[in-house]
Amino acid sequence: MSKPKVVHFLGELLGIGEDLIHKLVCNNTRCSIVDTWYDLLISKMPTELEIFSERPILFNPDLVYSNDVLLYFALHEHTVDFDALASIDCDVILLLDGNSRIDAQGTSLNLIYLHDLISFSKVESTANKKLDQLFDLCISNSRDVNLPPDKKHWWVSQQDVAACLVRLIDYTGTLPQLIHICGRRGWTNQETFEQLELLYNRTIAGSSGQFQTSHLESKPVIHPTVAKVSQIKPSTRPDLSIINEILIGIDGEGWRPLTPLRTSLMHYLATKDLD
Repeated sequence: MSKPKVVHFLGELLGIGEDLIHKLVCNNTRCSIVDTWYDLLISKMPTELEIFSERPILFNPDLVYSNDVLLYFALHEHTVDFDALASIDCDVILLLDGNSRIDAQGTSLNLIYLHDLISFSKVESTANKKLDQLFDLCISNSRDVNLPPDKKHWWVSQQDVAACLVRLIDYTGTLPQLIHICGRRGWTNQETFEQLELLYNRTIAGSSGQFQTSHLESKPVIHPTVAKVSQIKPSTRPDLSIINEILIGIDGEGWRPLTPLRTSLMHYLATKDLD
């Protein structure tokens, strides 16, 4: 299958969008970026643009061809201009938050729902609201996680999602209309809070010069606990079978996110002003 001539980027690109653009530029894949984000994203890649030959261009709807791919990032939008997307003569992928309720029936768009994505953008609108609630508890030094205790999150790093999308780019013409992406392991609010609190306290201790040996104590990611079968409540993870089968068909690897939760949370904390 021939490679797409250009991969076009529309929507709100900070976070997962800019991570994907960076990976494609490093693969010498031609990209175009909507004017809203063009100057900012180009300014973040000075070294890459000196090394790699394919410099992103400014998006122009008149220069979209049938063998191109258009990615529309609508992770924080409640409405999507389907009429405008319908006029695009190429494969169009709409990336949505897993909690979105956008009806795309009757369209030829491919929908990819991203569940519990950990974004690394410092822009408030792209922040992960679920993590922000736990982050506020860390700041207030509160042990009361006032959130549904049995609710599980299927955290996935934007790095892993971007790497997955790179693998899909050359095969957009064969994708099903609906795909779900999330992490494979579920984390309760309490488990997530404990991991975030651990990293937060280490970061604050290091920046304040009050680092102690207790901050370096080895703490397991998963606590070995035993519970009665009757106490275990089933949780519903988004269906990963479709994306797994697609990736197996592409390169035999399947969907295997590689970034540990603690690493993702450290990237998340790096977006916060901890002063």
